[in-house]
Amino acid sequence: MSYLPCELHCHTVHSDGAFQVKELLESAKADHLSIIALTDHNTFSGHAELDDTILPAIRGIEWTTYFGHMLVLGAKEFVDWRDAVPTNIDEKIKAVKAAGGIVGIAHPFQMGSPICTGGRWEFKVNDWQNVDYIEIWHEDLTRITSENKKSLELWTSLLDKGYKISATYGRDWHRKEASGHYGCTYIDIDGDINEENALCAIKQGKTVVSSGAKFFFNLHRDGNTYSIGDRVQNGNYTFSFFTDLHSRQKDAGEESIRCKKIKIVTNGSKTVLETGFDRRKLNLELEKKHWYRAELWGSVDGEDQVLAITSPVYCE
Repeated sequence: MSYLPCELHCHTVHSDGAFQVKELLESAKADHLSIIALTDHNTFSGHAELDDTILPAIRGIEWTTYFGHMLVLGAKEFVDWRDAVPTNIDEKIKAVKAAGGIVGIAHPFQMGSPICTGGRWEFKVNDWQNVDYIEIWHEDLTRITSENKKSLELWTSLLDKGYKISATYGRDWHRKEASGHYGCTYIDIDGDINEENALCAIKQGKTVVSSGAKFFFNLHRDGNTYSIGDRVQNGNYTFSFFTDLHSRQKDAGEESIRCKKIKIVTNGSKTVLETGFDRRKLNLELEKKHWYRAELWGSVDGEDQVLAITSPVYCE
């Protein structure tokens, strides 16, 4: 497969959503999503109603606490969230990983008390290598909010420290909205579209956060091809880009969107290369101990804005 549109943050009537589980699956199928994650707050009760003949689904849960929300996907055993506090979150995350699950940080800079008590991430993570992904964008994407900018900055700072963490988008889907511009996470799922393969791809860093356009790259050197999430050696590589601006055009809002350029970004958010959005190939020398991600930039109602961000490749 090649970068399929997915939604990894969904709710139903089993917590605070308006969807019946079947309605969620049917809505996701109608939206041409390839797989979703059911992540109701603090409950697995909706899992029994999932029907992969309608749409494949990842069994998950959103740990909802006073110190932050954590998305747990694919765990085969129950890990108790009720006693999770800032000082024991590393042990809790390790327990989730031991149960076969992966861990994502939901909307880390969501507005906190008193409006969204507990939504802001305040857990004290010491060992970030056990965190698999971070929601760097969240909810309606009509404008990239200060919340999303801070989430992107957090993710970038962790990449700079050497952690290999995937980026995701979370619609935090509760109901059928009448309007709005919602993105997706494109995941490079290898093989059948199912929970196991989707989780494997997320862990491997094969994700792209997008407001709509399908956008990804491969690297080429000495007859070998590498993809997003891979570890490579330093040296000169050819980047080849794929850009489909119309992939999810139907999900756009009322705003006017124009694509303009591609940026290659590395440590410290430094742009090391910039080219037109329709460029297909370019060469770049990769340095040791650097990560490299691609960003698709354009304008929304005349305001410059990033439209898609890939997870990085890592030059070791």
